[in-house]
Amino acid sequence: MRFSDRDVMYVQNPAIGAALLWRFICGYYSNESRPIPFPLLFVVLPIVFRQDLCTVIKGTQKASGLSKVSEKLFSGRQNDSIHYVNTTAIQMRGLTLEAFNIAVEANLVSLSAETATVFPPTTTARKYTPKGDCKDMMAATEKLGAWCSELTLLEIAKWLKVRF
Repeated sequence: MRFSDRDVMYVQNPAIGAALLWRFICGYYSNESRPIPFPLLFVVLPIVFRQDLCTVIKGTQKASGLSKVSEKLFSGRQNDSIHYVNTTAIQMRGLTLEAFNIAVEANLVSLSAETATVFPPTTTARKYTPKGDCKDMMAATEKLGAWCSELTLLEIAKWLKVRF
């Protein structure tokens, strides 16, 4: 394993991904106590693990919503950048599933097989609070979840330029 691959693994690993998925689900669940459609989980890690996208989310006020973030992310970008989230979501399917499995095993999330929806057994954050970039990713993920809860999957697909 090359040094740079190891560095990526330190950040883009299933354990951190599990915590990020949980915070996304908590953010989504916080608005209306509605469970989240399972396919939506696949866009979380590709967005939050990319620093420039995470920074845009962090720098956007919560009241602005996903449409404002979409404007910031995709205005004036090259065609390949526009399809980044969808392409990376496909590439990161394995990582997302590993992260989801860890989150289920850690009792952070539960899956309803009948409705293909996910909900958090608890939304209370643990006593340990991450510092630095990890804290920023957690906050951005929760904000992204809250924005997504206000939209349908079709609207999310339109704003993030993804297919479910």
